[in-house]
Amino acid sequence: MFKVLMIASSSGVGLTYHLTRLSIGLKKKGHDVIVLSGPREQAAGLSAELTNAGIEHFRSNYIDKKGCWSVYKGKEEIQRILKMKNFDVIHANGATHALKAYLAAESVNKKPVRVTSVHSIPRENHFQNLRWKLMVNILNKCSDIILPVSNYTKERLIQHGIDIQKTRTIYNSIDVEAFDKDSQKAQVNLNKGNGPAIVCVGNLTEVKGQQYYLMAAAKVLKHYPARFYIIGDGPLRPYLEDLAHRLGIEENVVFTGRIHWPEIYYVLSNIADICVSSSISENFPFYILECMAARKPIAATNVGGVSEAVIDGVNGYLIAPKDPNSMAMAILKLIEEPYKARKMGMEGRRILEQKFSTDLITSQLSIVYESALKEKHS
Repeated sequence: MFKVLMIASSSGVGLTYHLTRLSIGLKKKGHDVIVLSGPREQAAGLSAELTNAGIEHFRSNYIDKKGCWSVYKGKEEIQRILKMKNFDVIHANGATHALKAYLAAESVNKKPVRVTSVHSIPRENHFQNLRWKLMVNILNKCSDIILPVSNYTKERLIQHGIDIQKTRTIYNSIDVEAFDKDSQKAQVNLNKGNGPAIVCVGNLTEVKGQQYYLMAAAKVLKHYPARFYIIGDGPLRPYLEDLAHRLGIEENVVFTGRIHWPEIYYVLSNIADICVSSSISENFPFYILECMAARKPIAATNVGGVSEAVIDGVNGYLIAPKDPNSMAMAILKLIEEPYKARKMGMEGRRILEQKFSTDLITSQLSIVYESALKEKHS
């Protein structure tokens, strides 16, 4: 087993729910894991969960920040941790962390394998800007292994300059045991109302496409009573609330604001009947996997790596982005065929357990670590 320094998501959120679950999953496989993150927690109590699992957690004010001074200070903080143990692996998340990890590792005698997960990439028309070209150079130079979170992400990375020899797909994952436990113990005060509950989760931004979800809702409501939930917050909320009013459906639409883990798992498992993803652009969203874990049928726009999890007609329906007519038709089919919808939800859970469970993904990571170490020291 290996000594692993896991550097948490560089999204600026700090310690994330899913990174916590992944780290605990690696610990269960027998690895000695230490986590370094920004000072914040995506949900309360995550650091305590790491401690309870026997994982030491360090916080840094510089690890997520860009700029020369933050690179220098972040590098120093990683160096201090590296000198505590002879680490086998530094697992970074994103190019910002990869650069700091690379610089820090240069100062220690035993060079750990440097692994970098890539969760996000720019839209196609942004690949040629100087910032992205710099990111490609950093990933190639500073990583022994690069781990995109879907085959879609992998193909785009390779197409735009990432070293194909270093690249392996390791999917995002869900800790099934934790999901089931959290979905039972959490409580959220939401009134389900009459008719099916249709749920759409995501930041309220242009790229998530909730305006098309509301347009589809207006079409569905001409045929069946239903309640449409928009879960999340963001700059588009005033526009979306006004759109619901202009469409005449505000009484059937619930804006919940942001709901964190584990409460979101309760909502997906106990409130939602149908899950919708209306995104215009994605890589490989955790939300889709969470809907599958909750055994819910999904109507999702066919963008990014979504089709690697949602199989059209099997565990949901794939639809074109920006197409409220197709989205409404998919939702109506799920409402009108409740037996088939339930079967789709069960099939989604089966696919999740066989392909995207944290137990499986941590086993795959263990193999990647072992292979990379052998190659580095051969």
